[in-house]
Amino acid sequence: MRRHTPSACFRVGLRGIALTVTICGSMGCHLLDRRTEPDGPLAAYQKAVAAPQDRVDTEGKDTANPLAILGHPQPAPATSQQDGNEPNAFGPRAFHLTLDQAITKVLSNSPEIRIVSLDASVAEQLIIKSEADLDPTAFGRLNYDQTDVPTTTFSEIGQSDVRTLESGIKRKITTGGEWSFSYALTRSWDDLAFRNPAKRYEPVLAFQLKQPLMRDSGREVTLAGIDVARLNHQIALLGFRQKAEDLATAVITLYWQLVQAREDLQVQQQLLDMATDTVGKVEGRREIDATDVQIQQAQVNVRARQAQLLQAQRRVKDTQDGLARLLADPQMDLLSDYQIVPDTPPSRIANPLDTHQVLQLALRDNPVMQQVRLGTQIADINLRVAKNQGMPRLDLVASASSPALAPTVVEAHDRLLHSDYGSYAVGVVLEYPLGGNRQREAELQKRRLERKKAVATVQNLADQVAVQARERIRKVQTSFAEIQVQQQAVEAAKVQLQAIADSEPIRDKLTPEFLLVKLQAQESLSESLLAHARAIADYNIALAELVQTTGTLLTLHPIDLPGQVPASGGDRDQDNR
Repeated sequence: MRRHTPSACFRVGLRGIALTVTICGSMGCHLLDRRTEPDGPLAAYQKAVAAPQDRVDTEGKDTANPLAILGHPQPAPATSQQDGNEPNAFGPRAFHLTLDQAITKVLSNSPEIRIVSLDASVAEQLIIKSEADLDPTAFGRLNYDQTDVPTTTFSEIGQSDVRTLESGIKRKITTGGEWSFSYALTRSWDDLAFRNPAKRYEPVLAFQLKQPLMRDSGREVTLAGIDVARLNHQIALLGFRQKAEDLATAVITLYWQLVQAREDLQVQQQLLDMATDTVGKVEGRREIDATDVQIQQAQVNVRARQAQLLQAQRRVKDTQDGLARLLADPQMDLLSDYQIVPDTPPSRIANPLDTHQVLQLALRDNPVMQQVRLGTQIADINLRVAKNQGMPRLDLVASASSPALAPTVVEAHDRLLHSDYGSYAVGVVLEYPLGGNRQREAELQKRRLERKKAVATVQNLADQVAVQARERIRKVQTSFAEIQVQQQAVEAAKVQLQAIADSEPIRDKLTPEFLLVKLQAQESLSESLLAHARAIADYNIALAELVQTTGTLLTLHPIDLPGQVPASGGDRDQDNR
């Protein structure tokens, strides 16, 4: 049997691949344009947070020192004029912090935000994955077939050698169809006695198109996966925004609680000082008219106030640690000794609230409301696809080819380029289930129920958000009214205590009743001051919670990008109040 070298066949095959790519380029084959929307501020912020962030021993590999995972890479040292912090060689370092600076730090450093930001990054990759289904695909085939069988007549082929090289490009299109363009070169030889020539080359250019006309047809069905992936990405971004607003609200809450705790500590210290002064005066009258019972009563009061002072000190440190955890500032990690000094004064000004406007903002801009609305859009897409899938399958199938045949490669391709021969075929393929299409009907009913559930979820959540908004409006109003009441109580307690203090030098005798009245007056003043501080903190916290409900917290504290969150400043914070 004769053998033939395949080198010429391979060379021409490579030319055929190049010809295929060239023709595809002239026909406008290109990647699907990315359908994702341009990155907005929220998406840019999410990507900045999702970027890798250094953390000491992030994988917990240092088993010899498990505390290493709590550390942060230390930045370059800054002077106190630059960062507003006060180094203290004899105690904890004091960090002066405005409210805007606290929000800035949590939005840029919090590991909790970074965890949620990665969900949006994963959802973005799912968009690309869905779009990749419409990317063109190059395909190829190389086949070698050698036959050697016994024959009984000269009209039968006993020996044959067939080598085929095929290459092409195929792609799904947005209408639901798929086309392919291919080039194939076949080199054949056999021992048929009447074959002339025995060795021959057959190049073929072929184009095929399959276009659904009913089921799986149309852009809405073809791009449904991409549209759902884009909506899921938006939902993930809104979840990221919701987490950012939740943490910002938590930081605001802890900030005002720290202001209150420090104020409470100061009040308790003043109360202890007054009680100590009273004890000193009582003991000074021991030889005059003070009895042991009165002295012991005053000392018991001092011990009780010392215990209250210790509790106030603990609350300050607990609140500082909670705030520092959220801030994730490298200079105040949980391994160091620090002191946070809030610099932003709380608001004591009434904010007029329009209930209708607040409800409108909450129902429009609340990220949870926006997420469930996007869920209804996903349900709409799934319902449209299910309706399409319930239709019979009717596909248009068309093909065209241009073959050539010659004893040499050059002559075969010369005939191919001159299109000496051409073939085409057109047809339709019908498919209809005989069982009543129950599977697709069940899928359609499922999608309809999911659509109803999505709408009901929106309505239910709208009611919850509206109730929450109204409750928080009332909390703001009540807290502000309580500030006024407690301020009056503080003034009255001060007047009472001052009157008692003025009458003490002119009294003839230190009676137990007078001592009890004085201690009660001091206690009343401290309770009024504590209640006043609590009312102020509650008012400012209520304002933050109301802004969180309306979904406008990041609007009040905008994020500067790329790579940074807004520069903070106490002056702007006070203006916003």
